[in-house]
Amino acid sequence: MTTRPIEWIYLNNGDNKIRYALGEKGNRMVACIGVNPSTAEPDKLDNTLSSVKRIAIFNEYDGWVMFNVYPQRATDISNLDFEVNDQVVQENTAIIKRTIIEHKIDTVWLAFGDLIEYRPYLHSCLLDLFDALKELGIKWKIILNPTQKGHPRHPLYKASANGFIDFDMPRYVKEVLKFKA
Repeated sequence: MTTRPIEWIYLNNGDNKIRYALGEKGNRMVACIGVNPSTAEPDKLDNTLSSVKRIAIFNEYDGWVMFNVYPQRATDISNLDFEVNDQVVQENTAIIKRTIIEHKIDTVWLAFGDLIEYRPYLHSCLLDLFDALKELGIKWKIILNPTQKGHPRHPLYKASANGFIDFDMPRYVKEVLKFKA
């Protein structure tokens, strides 16, 4: 069996403090949305992205791309900006939408756990993404059952053999995030 060379998707800003997207191109791709990116890069996946890749493969995707609600790189979530940078959020939302369209992605896997509650602005950033992607007919997925607080589970340290579960994103936005869907 021969393996194809990896074609990376890697979108960041000039000083590498912002990462919009990291993934591997494929014929059938899934998008994954976390809270904020780590320092992972092409050929240097961290444990979270290694889990994302394994779970994507288990679910029969040959490509994947990791996005984040807020694209500021921080290995420790406590280092995230205290105040939201609206320009960065707008750029992130536009890049995510454009990348999903470009790669014909119809499935988005939410994977951030309770980290979405770490900064007050993260809920609004997720809502912006949801609103931007509504017209695309996205199939929203999670793995396992939501956390006790109702959020999609983070993939770190989860088994590869986790099938995607349909997720009612409009209900989540309304009932958990407390926004009108």
